Amino acid sequence: MTFAFMTANFVARELNYTDSLDWGKCHQATVEAFHGPQFSAKFEELILEIKGMGFDAIELWVAHLDPFKATPEMIEQANAILKKYEMSVISYTAGFGEPGITHEDAVQIFETAKAIGAPVFAQGFHPDNGPLVSELAEAYTIKVGLENHPEKTPQEVIDKVGPFSPWVGSAIDTGWFATQGYDPVQAVYDLKDYIVHVHLKDVKAPGAHDTCALGDGIVDIKGVMAALKEIGFTGPMTVEHEPHTYDPTEEVKVSLERVKAWQAELEK
Repeated sequence: MTFAFMTANFVARELNYTDSLDWGKCHQATVEAFHGPQFSAKFEELILEIKGMGFDAIELWVAHLDPFKATPEMIEQANAILKKYEMSVISYTAGFGEPGITHEDAVQIFETAKAIGAPVFAQGFHPDNGPLVSELAEAYTIKVGLENHPEKTPQEVIDKVGPFSPWVGSAIDTGWFATQGYDPVQAVYDLKDYIVHVHLKDVKAPGAHDTCALGDGIVDIKGVMAALKEIGFTGPMTVEHEPHTYDPTEEVKVSLERVKAWQAELEK
C-alpha cells in the first residue's frame, strides 16, 4: 500500500502560519513563492523534506504547480527532481469545480497532469463540466475524483458523479464526512462503486474542520482502511492534515507511522 503526502499540508507555510486562516491567501502566497525562476530550488526543497519524512509519493497541490502558470521548463524541472528523489505523483489537485470550463482550459489541466504522471485528479467537480471532463478523462486515461466538502452524504456525491462514471468518481475525504456528521466508514461502503482516490484525514470534532494527526480525532481511520480493504480498494491513499496556525510536519510523521502499523495489522 502506498501512502502519499498531500503537499497542501503546507498550506500556510509561505505565510509563516500567521494571518493564514484564509485558504485563498495561502494559495496565492504559495503560487507566488513557487512560480518563477526560483521554482527548481523551491520544489527540490519541498520534495527533499517530504522524502525525509518517510514518503515516496505525493499528492501535488495545484498551488505548488499551477497548470496555467507552470512553464514547460518548470514541468521538466519538477519531473527531474521527482526522479532524483524517487518520488511519484499519485494525484493532482487541479480540478473542475467551477461550471463552464472551456475545452482549452480543460485540455491544459489534463496535459499538465499527464506530464507529471498523475493518474487521478482529486478536487472539485461540477456536473455541468461532466460531459467534457469524462470525455477527456477517458482520452487521457486519468480519472477524476470529486473531493467531498459541502456534500453531507455519499448520495450527494453519487448524484453528481454517477452519470459520468467510471471516469468520474469519488475522491473520498474522511475528514470532511466527519465534519458533516456522516460516518466515514459507512461512507466507504456507500461509495464502493465510485471511489477513485482516498484522502485519509482526521478532525477534532463534527461541525468544524480542525484537522489533526490521524488517530487523534473522531475519525476511525483504521476502520476506514479495513472497509477499503473489504471493498477491494488497492489504490494509494493520501495522508492529509492542513493546519493553518502551525507546522504539521511532526504530526504527519506520526500519522504515517500509524497508518503503516494499521495496514500491517490489517494484512495479518
